[in-house]
Amino acid sequence: MGNAAAVIGQPIQIDLDTDAIRLFAAAVRSADPAYRLAEHPVVPPTFLPADAFGAGDRAETDHRFFGRPPRAGDRLTAIRAVRELDAPESLTRYFDRTGGLVAESWAAAASVASSEHAVAEPLSSDAAAQLAAYATDWLGAENIRRFRTRIVRALPPGETVTCSGHLTQHYIQDGEARVDVTLAGADSTGAVVVRAWASFARD
Repeated sequence: MGNAAAVIGQPIQIDLDTDAIRLFAAAVRSADPAYRLAEHPVVPPTFLPADAFGAGDRAETDHRFFGRPPRAGDRLTAIRAVRELDAPESLTRYFDRTGGLVAESWAAAASVASSEHAVAEPLSSDAAAQLAAYATDWLGAENIRRFRTRIVRALPPGETVTCSGHLTQHYIQDGEARVDVTLAGADSTGAVVVRAWASFARD
């Protein structure tokens, strides 16, 4: 987060629910059995709340997982820090029952987005969630380690996202093989509405 002082919120207990995860995955059209069929499905990359302001104001997010993503049945403690001023942003950290950090989600409002974002319509996180589903269907829901998004423009109502992506590098980090991918989602006119950069563990 930036240099300005952040306001730290009170810890919040979150119980991850199987039905909520499956409904979320279905809404973003994921076909991955890790969401639909597993007894304790993992959370999709954008499932955990990232911010303290409205989703319609959210332009950029960065979700990190320190190992496999949390799954249904887990109880997490969320602690959120919010920096206001002219460029609102927040960082939410998620801890497991032992106090270990398992995930964190950063979010920034539209005022700090790239100059590529040049529209005044309310933004929607739906396009980013659909792009995340495309990535995890491709490379594995349990393998996601980081998913960064930038919403470029509003997605027209009722439209779905046409997704594409390509591998950019292979490397070793924290003792596991990983790949990075660059992703984009476009509307029916071909205009890019969301971009993303993701890291996945690979066998």
